[in-house]
Amino acid sequence: MNNNSNRKVNQDNQLAISPNFSSSLKKKYLITILTLVILSLLKISLKSDKINTNIWSFSVELKVTSVTLALVFLLWLPVLLPWFISLFPQLKSSLNWLRQQGIEEVETSLLKIKLRYGVEEASKNYEEKIWSAGSTNLTSEEIYQQVEKRYREAITLVNATSDIDSTEALKRIDQLGNYYDKVRDEMPSGKERTKLMREISSVMWALIPKTVDFPVLAKLNSDRGGERLSAYKYIEWQASTEYVNLLLSRAIGILETPFGQYAALLAIRRIVVSNKLVPTQAREIKDILNWSANLDYIGGDRQRLMVETVFTLENK
Repeated sequence: MNNNSNRKVNQDNQLAISPNFSSSLKKKYLITILTLVILSLLKISLKSDKINTNIWSFSVELKVTSVTLALVFLLWLPVLLPWFISLFPQLKSSLNWLRQQGIEEVETSLLKIKLRYGVEEASKNYEEKIWSAGSTNLTSEEIYQQVEKRYREAITLVNATSDIDSTEALKRIDQLGNYYDKVRDEMPSGKERTKLMREISSVMWALIPKTVDFPVLAKLNSDRGGERLSAYKYIEWQASTEYVNLLLSRAIGILETPFGQYAALLAIRRIVVSNKLVPTQAREIKDILNWSANLDYIGGDRQRLMVETVFTLENK
C-alpha cells in the first residue's frame, strides 16, 4: 500500500513539473533560431539614391549578431525551461525538494499564527462544525437555526481567546492569502492540497472578526485567489445581502476556482440563514442554485451545499 502511495506521489510530482511542450512549438522555435542563424551570416543593406539634393541620403542596415541570438534565446527561456528541467532528473528532484520545503514552511507558519493569536480552537470549531455541507445532520426547518447557532459559537471562541488588533489581523489575513496562492501554485492537486487550503481558510475566517474597515470590495475584485477568499470569509462572517449577486456569479462562474466557488457558496448560505430576504430575492437565489446544481462542472461538494442552501430557503 505504501509503495503504491509513493508511486502515486512521484507520478503527481512528475506531472506537476513535466512540460506541455508541443511539437508545433518546438518546430516554431527551431525555425526561429535557424532563420536568425542564416541572417547572422548575411549583411543586408538598403541605401536610397540621393533625393533632390546632395545634402542628405537615407539608408537601412539589417544585421543579426550573436547578441541577437542570445536575446531571442532569453525570450524563449520561460517556455523552454520546463523542457530543459525534464532532461535532467536530478535537477527535477531538487526542484521537487525545494517545493516541498516551501509547503512545509507554510504549514509551520500556519500553526504559529494559530497559536500566537489564539485562534486554533475557533478555526477548528469552524472547520469541523460549519465548513462541510450537511454537517448539521438535520432534515427539517431547524437547519438554519442550527447553522447560525454554530456560527455564533465559533465567533464567541474568537472573541474569548484571540488577542490581536485590527491592523495585525489584516496583515495576517493577507499573509494567509499569500500562503493560499503559494499552495495552489506549487502543490499538486488532490486531497492534501485541499486539506491545507481548507485549513488556511478556517484560520482566515477566525481572524476576520477582529478586523475593522476590511476592504471587502477591493478583495472581491482582486485577480488573486487568496484575496478573493478573504473577501468570501469576511462576508461569511459579516453577512450582507449587498453582495449576493456577486457571490452567485462567483459560485457558479467558471472563472473562479472550485475551492473559491465553495467559499462563495458558504458565504451565500450564511446570508440565507442570518438575513430575512425579500421573496423575490429568495426565489432568485433558489432558482439559480437549483439550476447550477445540475451543471457538469459542479462537483459533489458544491452540489450538496447548493441543495442544502435551497432546502434552507424552502423551510425558513
